[in-house]
Amino acid sequence: MSDRRWVREESRITWEAMSRSEHAAIVRAALKGESTKDSATALLALHWAWAVIGSPGARRRYPWQDVFLDVRPTAFLTDIYDGKPRNDVRTYVRRDARRVEAAYLPFLESLGVETAENSRAVPKGCANTARTRTEHPQP
Repeated sequence: MSDRRWVREESRITWEAMSRSEHAAIVRAALKGESTKDSATALLALHWAWAVIGSPGARRRYPWQDVFLDVRPTAFLTDIYDGKPRNDVRTYVRRDARRVEAAYLPFLESLGVETAENSRAVPKGCANTARTRTEHPQP
């Protein structure tokens, strides 16, 4: 099932396949201001953050009534970083997504990794392939 919030479909599938402890480790490292040395993990974490808060050019806001969902008891029994829309409304998940973006985006840019921030503008067959900025110039 495709989720339009995700930059790449394979990122969504990989993120959902990860365990709760793997999600927590990625977020915990970002909260400490650390970055992973693995560019694939950093890119995956960045795509999760953008699924939650939106990519830099298209930030998402949530209705203020959704703050009540932050105190649901089920939040303590589930993986809140699972990439599902029901958890994206939580203020602390959005806060952590912003911190993940702040930790991993500069790292990926310093390596020259294409983050696919604008991959929706790329022709359909090219969206899930590795590419450089020169292969698919944006208007």
